[in-house]
Amino acid sequence: MADLEANKAVARRYMQAVEEGDAATIDALQHPDCTWWISGFGDMSRADFIASVTGGLLSAQRRSAQVVGITAEGDRVAVEVRGEMVFPDRVYRNDYHNLLVIRDGQILSGREYMDTRAAAEAFAP
Repeated sequence: MADLEANKAVARRYMQAVEEGDAATIDALQHPDCTWWISGFGDMSRADFIASVTGGLLSAQRRSAQVVGITAEGDRVAVEVRGEMVFPDRVYRNDYHNLLVIRDGQILSGREYMDTRAAAEAFAP
């Protein structure tokens, strides 16, 4: 039971770092071999994922990552998040489901599901 709570704490801290735009914590919470799969983008390396997330986060004036629900079983943590990023020219809102595999206090892999239409509309040229 303690491992489940520790894994959920890692997931919550990750979402808090996203909200705070804390690139150092986002980096530190990911295992060196971490891989990601993002709906609409497919497989991403750790480095590409971090660059994508921090690039978007750091350009937003304000961020919100509200954890709506969290469930853990074994080394897997499912996190439902309602997100909002405020940019000078637009507001991006989306709902996410993140499935994280956590080992030894770090994210080993992540799968992020979102409304790809909302993302495309917010970031279209």
